[in-house]
This record gives sequence, structure tokens and C-alpha cells, in this order.
Amino acid sequence: MRRILGLLAVGCVLIGASAFAQPADNSSWYTIMADSGPMLGHVSLEVIPRSDGRDLIESQSIYLRESGGLPHRARTRTVVRENNEGQALSIESTSTMGRFRTRTRARISGARVEVERETPSGQTRETIILPDNVRFDDGDGLVQNWTPEALTRLEFLNFDSDTMAVERIVIEAQGAPNEAGRFSALRWRYDGGQLRGVARLVLEHGRVVEVAQPMFGETFRTRLSDRATAQRAHPPYQVIPNMAQRSPYRISAEARRGHLRFRYEFREGVGFPLPQTGEQRVRVENGSATLDICEGCGPGLGADGATLADASRSTAWLQSDHPRLRAMAAAIREYDVSDARKMELLLERAIPYLEAADFNGHYSALDTLDRRAGDCTEAAVLLAALGRAAGIPTRVASGVSYSRESYHGVSNAFIPHSWTLAYVDGAWRSFDLSLREFDSAHIALTIGDGDPSSIAAAGQLASLLRLDSIAEVRRRDD
Repeated sequence: MRRILGLLAVGCVLIGASAFAQPADNSSWYTIMADSGPMLGHVSLEVIPRSDGRDLIESQSIYLRESGGLPHRARTRTVVRENNEGQALSIESTSTMGRFRTRTRARISGARVEVERETPSGQTRETIILPDNVRFDDGDGLVQNWTPEALTRLEFLNFDSDTMAVERIVIEAQGAPNEAGRFSALRWRYDGGQLRGVARLVLEHGRVVEVAQPMFGETFRTRLSDRATAQRAHPPYQVIPNMAQRSPYRISAEARRGHLRFRYEFREGVGFPLPQTGEQRVRVENGSATLDICEGCGPGLGADGATLADASRSTAWLQSDHPRLRAMAAAIREYDVSDARKMELLLERAIPYLEAADFNGHYSALDTLDRRAGDCTEAAVLLAALGRAAGIPTRVASGVSYSRESYHGVSNAFIPHSWTLAYVDGAWRSFDLSLREFDSAHIALTIGDGDPSSIAAAGQLASLLRLDSIAEVRRRDD
């Protein structure tokens, strides 16, 4: 049961979805389609026997285009090596986006995974300690022999080869199999206690034949096919026009500088907690969520020692201990000004490194310095890394922001977006390098460290929310 939709780079987010399939012989092919009609690309799965085990190879190709830009292909190839007992020994993944290439290697030894990530900017290494009973097969062995009449729910820990992290998976059957042995199920992905995504699966005799993954205003389906169909020529997929969520009201600039209240209904009865930032307060009740957003509206993230220490560490995406990032932040770190002012100065310092707009893929802070290009995700990651290099705890918020003006041909809509949170002067506050300023039409859906998983999760959670109303909240004397 291999995942069949990995990291799909689109616009301001990465679409991350995991799915499963077990090849009938040595290879299987799948098409990736949008419900609106266009084809995005294909996935192939191949099993190569070895004398001491086997290699499971997944290759993915996505063809995309942004308004005013050239079409491009995003390619990913992942090889999972297993021994004769079916135990994973190593994972190697190579992703290519234009001239930019990323290679990730994971070596598995007992309860440890040694991960090495290599990009044109350099290498990063980390060690992951595995919990007991973690799986490396996306639950393949469980699903192959699953009888939903006897057990309606599967739950397990899985090491995800896309994110190189452990996640909790829950799969719930939606009814009994029909006469052909086909039934549907919902697959829930959790990072700790945080919901990261939901996909609908169609299974047939222990094999997943279709995955439906909602993402903002679109749903992507990966279906079992044949090689000729999967590889047929098709035009590039237009990302932002299909992903934007139209607003029922036009929001004025004055309102965005004040206090806005958003009310969302949870789709399909799927409720989940939304993050509370320094500007965002959340109340969830009766199948809906009310968000109040303004300067100082929210309680902020935690301010205890452990939380702030975690928001200060260097990571594979926020390489705040790298000499180049430390050098950029060194002078500002020593200024005799408030931490809020330091973040503003760091924002100005980072602007020249995003002189070229590039909506393809997602890159780390160090990669962004080398490429000198990016979109909101790179802007958020770079500013967060510089903040940490200057001794300021930071995180990356992902969700949507409102655009009244035309953006990629879409206006009066909520667009996928990411920005930076920083703990300054005793409180958490938002800073937006991409748009240069933060306003009350920023809606945070996930908080992370600039990693693709948390950014992708924002798009998946957005698909589970329906905007019911927007209200401008004014003081009584106004």
C-alpha cells in the first residue's frame, strides 16, 4: 500500500497527500486529475525484487503553469529498500524542479533514522528517534487483510517518506464492501494531536484504487489507470485560479486594518482545533468556528521556556545556526532597540533576497538565499530563520489571506498564504515579508517550522471549512 500522491508544488503551498496502492504485478500507473477537469500528471509504482529483499520505486510527474510564467514539470522519485522480512532499510528521494534538485536519504537502524538532505546550498543532517511499533509501509499490511465488517477503524504510527517524520494515521471505513468488494474510507493524518489532512479512499480487495484529496477550492483524484493513459500529453495545470476561494463580500482596506470576525462551518461534520495567534482568537462550538482577528485579539502561542526554546532552534528548513544567516542577523541582533523593531529591520534586510517571484516548489531559508527568488512560503521561512538567528523565537503560520486586487487573474478572494510569527517584547506578533504588512484578513490554519507538511496541511484543512459570514467589529464609540 504505497502512497500515490506525494508533494505537489502549487502556488503558495505544497499539496501534501498520502495515499496507497499495492501493484498487482511489478508496476502500476495512476493519473492525477482535478475535479474541475484538467489533468495534472501521473504516478508510477514499481517493485524490483532483489536476492536479499526488494526495492519499491515511486515516480511522480506534475505539469504546472502560473499566470505569465513558463510551464514546468515537478518530478519526484522515491526508492524504499526492504529486506526479505519486509523491513525498511533505507529511503532515498530525489526531487527536481527546473534546475533545482533535492536529494534526501534516510538510513534506518533499529529505533533510529539518520536523515541527510542535500540541496545546491549544502547538506543538513538529523537523527529521528522512532516510537515503538512504527510502520514504514503506510499501513499496507493492515489494509491488504482489512475486513471492515469486523473492524471499522485502523490506527497506527507511520514514518512518512515525504516529510521524513512520524505521523499518526487513522482510516475509517464508510460502509461495507459491495458485491465487487469495493468500499470507501476516510484517511486522517495527525502530527501529534494536530489534524494535518483528510483524504477519501476507494478500496477494492485490499488495494486502494482511488484517492480524493481536497485542497482549498479544488479536489484532486489519483486513479488507477494504465501507462498510455497516465503518460498522455496534456496542457499545464493553472494553479492559483483553481485554488483561490471567492469571498462573499468585498473587504475594504479600512476594515482590514481593524477588527474582523469570521464564522466558518465545518464541512462533513469534521471539526478540528484552529490555532490561536497573537492576533487570532478562536471559539469552536456547535459545528462552527468563530475567528476574531485584530491587533492583540488573540492569546498568542505558549510563552513557557520549552515552547520558546523549540521556537528558537535551528531546523532543516530554518537553518538559523548557519554562518550566512547568522552573519545577516548579527548586527541587528546587537542593536539597542525592541525585538519588534529588530524583526522589522530583519524584514527589510531580507527583501533583496526575494527580488524575483517564483511560485514553483518550496525551499528552505538557505536555499532561498542562493536562489534569490520565492513566494510567500520562502518569505515566511527566510524571515523566521533570520529571527531565530537574531535570538528571537519564531514560527511559520500558514492559511489564507484576502486579496481585493487581481492576483493571477483572481480578485476578491482568499489566496493560500504563509507569514512569520515572532515572540517580541513579551508577546507573539505576526510579520509578513511577502505582503510587507499584516492585516486582519490573514487567517491562520496551521503553525509550523516552515516544513512542507505543516504548509501543505493548511490547504487540506481549508477544504474542510466553509465561510459563512464576515463582520467588521467596531467599538461602540465608532
